[in-house]
Amino acid sequence: MSYFKVIIPNYNSEKFIKKTLSSILNQSFKDFDLIIVDDMSTDNSVKIIREYMKNDKRISLIENDRKRYNGGGRNVGIEYPIKSKYTLFLDCDDWFYSNDIFATIHDKCEKTKADCVTLPYIIYDGNYKFFKLKRNSPQDLVKDLNVACWTKCIKSELVVKFPENTLMEDVAQHIEQCDCLKTCDSIEEFVVVWNRANRGSISQKPNKKRKSSEWRQLADVVDLELEHDYCIREQERRVQEYLDLLLSGRHVWKELSRWKRKHLEKSMVLQMQ
Repeated sequence: MSYFKVIIPNYNSEKFIKKTLSSILNQSFKDFDLIIVDDMSTDNSVKIIREYMKNDKRISLIENDRKRYNGGGRNVGIEYPIKSKYTLFLDCDDWFYSNDIFATIHDKCEKTKADCVTLPYIIYDGNYKFFKLKRNSPQDLVKDLNVACWTKCIKSELVVKFPENTLMEDVAQHIEQCDCLKTCDSIEEFVVVWNRANRGSISQKPNKKRKSSEWRQLADVVDLELEHDYCIREQERRVQEYLDLLLSGRHVWKELSRWKRKHLEKSMVLQMQ
């Protein structure tokens, strides 16, 4: 059993995948396995990944035979028969900020035995913008602005699967994940660089599936069966929010992104050129 399992869904990432992989393989803490799930890429990213595999047996590559999007790719990684104590997620165009961050996360996990350790992050859009993420309880975490799975290190037996066949898989999974957690802690060091300079990413470029994904996300959140009141309240808030936007004819994706950008500024600690 490894300490960390790192799961990356890959799609057409040839411009960024070397930086992503190097940020993992160069970690000072070496006890991890890396699971990459390719979602039918048409570029050279799979070829690049295979070159890295020749020199590192910790890397496993699974190639989907049908389109599953990020949520489905992560589910394949969750199901992959490699055991670990904790699971980390990363997207194929993002990277870990320092080579010692796995050691820092490991030390926090060992000290606290928390179900989840929250991970501060950086937005890169040509500049680096640093964001705090200090959430020490599931009650606080479920309400967080950024629900991305890469902001959390989770005990592997508690990891919740993602909705599939949609571009908006993160909110429903985040709420359900928080409902499964009893303890939560955080680290101070910045962990993931969220690459917003990749204009070709699925989250930024126009996609005909986006509108149906907005309705799908509403249904996924409605369908959640939750135990804790604080998660149920967040579920109800999200449902009302999405329903108001959809019925008004506005795009959930655009409106929530605009709202998130405005409010994230409150947690920005500094900006560097």
